Amino acid sequence: MTLPRRVHAQLMGAVAAIGVLLAAPQASAAGQKTIAIIVPTLKVAVLQIESKAAIDMAEKLGYKAILLTHDFNTARELKDADQIITEKVAGAVWNVADPDASEVSVKKVRDAGIPVINIDRVLTKPKIADASLQSDNFQCGALAAQAFVDLVGHKGTYAEISGPAADAMSRTRSSGYHSVLDKSGLTMAAQEGGARDQTKGFQTAGSILQAHPDILGFVTGNDSIGLGAAAAIKAQGKKNLVVVGIDGGADAAQAMESKTSAFKATAAQPVAAQGEQGVIAMDKILKGDKDAPTDGRVQLLPCTLMK
Repeated sequence: MTLPRRVHAQLMGAVAAIGVLLAAPQASAAGQKTIAIIVPTLKVAVLQIESKAAIDMAEKLGYKAILLTHDFNTARELKDADQIITEKVAGAVWNVADPDASEVSVKKVRDAGIPVINIDRVLTKPKIADASLQSDNFQCGALAAQAFVDLVGHKGTYAEISGPAADAMSRTRSSGYHSVLDKSGLTMAAQEGGARDQTKGFQTAGSILQAHPDILGFVTGNDSIGLGAAAAIKAQGKKNLVVVGIDGGADAAQAMESKTSAFKATAAQPVAAQGEQGVIAMDKILKGDKDAPTDGRVQLLPCTLMK
């Protein structure tokens, strides 16, 4: 299966390059503008790819890039905002901590005269940023749901483990799942939210399997949750169950390639495209192009199925 290997190679390149960037930032040439790339964390595979793509594009276009993370913490994000204002960066390509609360930090930066392109996790009030780019999370959910139905059939029960209920992205992905599953003939035996990582996915799936031993599998809010669910299936000695996720990270690709994991499909986000297109949009703003996106528009980028 060639696609997972390519994803893995891309991820390894991202880790190496980001490590160099963080460890030894280079002085910018005279007059060279700086673009800040802000992402939640580098602990998530797809965010490593997203940030690497943004950094590479910024440098290709002649900018210096600095990389900041906030770990989904709005207080840390506000410190990031203060830093880029102090350093007088030219613009920010920003994956926010929280669609609602992050508007304080984004507005502060824009009020300082710094343009912002919001990527991936989009603000509830998107016009606070100059423009936004995000995966079509509803379509991601629908793609993964159809893959699940194709694998398990149209009769039986399943469980859903979603992300935090307060997260608009999680809600949208769940709606995409149900746009297909509610018409499939399958019945949802259990639905649990609040998960984000593999540990929580493992714990939640383990409890659901105890309460509903006959389910056919899980649809999950992201790959990390799904991989945790697959690990719980293995730990309980279950056979022939199916797990699907959303993101398209290297760990999910490796699980599918192994042929031994219950994790069978994922809707891959165009994370590299989000990073690249975010920087290209910022470049247009900084150059004053007549078609520069400054009207708060939101552009949806389609996902692709990996299985």
